[in-house]
Amino acid sequence: MSAGLTFEVFTLFPEAIQSFLAAGLIGKALAQELVAVHCTDYRDFTDDRHRSVDDSPYGGGAGMVMKIEPVVAALEAVTAARGPMHRILVTPSAPRFDQRTAERLATKPRLGLLCGRYEGIDDRVRESFVDECLSIGDFVLNGGEVAALTIIEAVARLREGVLGNPESVVGESFGLAGRGPWLEHPHYTRPVDFRGLEVPALLMSGNHPAITRWRAEQACRRTWALRPDLRAGGTCGSEPRLAEDRQVILAFADGPQLEASGDLLNNLRESFELPIALIGRRAPGLPGETADLRVRDLRDLRRQVRRRYGERPQVVALVGEGSGSEVIHEPGLLLDVLALRTNSGSTQPVVLLVAGQQEQLGDLDAAFAPLLSSPCQKGLELAQTAQMIESSQPQTAAGIEALIVAALHRLRPLRLP
Repeated sequence: MSAGLTFEVFTLFPEAIQSFLAAGLIGKALAQELVAVHCTDYRDFTDDRHRSVDDSPYGGGAGMVMKIEPVVAALEAVTAARGPMHRILVTPSAPRFDQRTAERLATKPRLGLLCGRYEGIDDRVRESFVDECLSIGDFVLNGGEVAALTIIEAVARLREGVLGNPESVVGESFGLAGRGPWLEHPHYTRPVDFRGLEVPALLMSGNHPAITRWRAEQACRRTWALRPDLRAGGTCGSEPRLAEDRQVILAFADGPQLEASGDLLNNLRESFELPIALIGRRAPGLPGETADLRVRDLRDLRRQVRRRYGERPQVVALVGEGSGSEVIHEPGLLLDVLALRTNSGSTQPVVLLVAGQQEQLGDLDAAFAPLLSSPCQKGLELAQTAQMIESSQPQTAAGIEALIVAALHRLRPLRLP
């Protein structure tokens, strides 16, 4: 049986590589010949009695540099004996190795990993004898062996049969899962209570759809808290949008905190072709004729939307900072949560409920309460049909418009004339 994936490691310390790989799942994969690892010592390709692989650098400076002759001789000898390979120099001065790179490398049958020592390998190896260079992070190690082992573990575990349960890689940190990269959601096991630290009750409820939603949102929040760079720079753009035939209604709660105008609403209506609803007896500085729907409260809004579109809407509130509220300070997080809470395959209408502050919603807590599956805590609890998103975006007309436009862009493309 031939190995499905072969690593050729070029190093001054082959014993360190071999002893580490003998344990764990990689050791089992080696025994089952799912993966093969061959180690080649540069010193075997020297021709002096001291087996010297390094020399002082041209131009002067501290440290020693690994010579080009034993490195290239080792590469050529292994290629002649066992065949060509994709050659990788592991070095701090290189693009960063990540999960996407691991997935790419896992498709190749043979990988060569060149480990340097001292000040590194003569740069002519980089220029002419390798296919790419990779770094495992923005720091410097004494040699490339740890980096090579990191790459071996990350790549090998993606090959079929290496992990006992292939579903283990689904939903892992940095996995795309169709929505861009995330960190993984929290995990818990027995006991339920350890020194007053309890496992979230939902995870023991048996409600698997709710658990799936909770895990997705926890992954979202953890990513924005610890690695916001994973979601920045357009990586969120892979989110699925709402179906074109799914109705979006923009609703404004009344109150003096919200500085909006009829021009703002007309611009939004024309740009996105969506109806406008105003809630309450007082308008937030908006002329009455700007509204397609005038309703008394949230319950009335739900009733009117259901009557008009045939289904009870999903309500998502975009609310400014209020006392006692958990506030999402990153607009990108708000949009990711919004995408998670709006099922792209549903025909259920979506109401974006806009208010300057949570207090502006007044007794809407009471209107929400009968519709929730759990008691209200920290403002409004999550539910399948009524949800709350909070943001500290500036609550000026421009700030409100920017927030709404960003949310609507996530839901569906801008309709340009």
